Amino acid sequence: MPPSAATTLAYEGALPTGPEVARKTMFGSPCAFVNRQMFFGTFEESLVARVGPSRAAALAAQGEATIFTPTEGRPWSDYVAIPSATAAEAARALAAEALAWTRALPPKGKPSRAVRKSRR
Repeated sequence: MPPSAATTLAYEGALPTGPEVARKTMFGSPCAFVNRQMFFGTFEESLVARVGPSRAAALAAQGEATIFTPTEGRPWSDYVAIPSATAAEAARALAAEALAWTRALPPKGKPSRAVRKSRR
């Protein structure tokens, strides 16, 4: 299910800008990438941020976020989800943290030729 207009606006308002930030879609929803890795996006009515497994666990333990689980029983342990109605300042801070964390990871390799062909 694509995000509502309100969720998309919350995403746009929180998204950091810069030449390294690439906008794409994932699961049919707007997302942002750095070094070919997703760092921030939307999923249904949530904002999703990649902050690393220990930080994600800490945010979940504090009740500030939940571990992002796009498919039941298959959590993405280094991503958190917050409601799109979260205060704009908190969402911007989380997005900036996600950009910094993901930027520090090794760049993701390019897809193989077979994968590129299958996408056509």
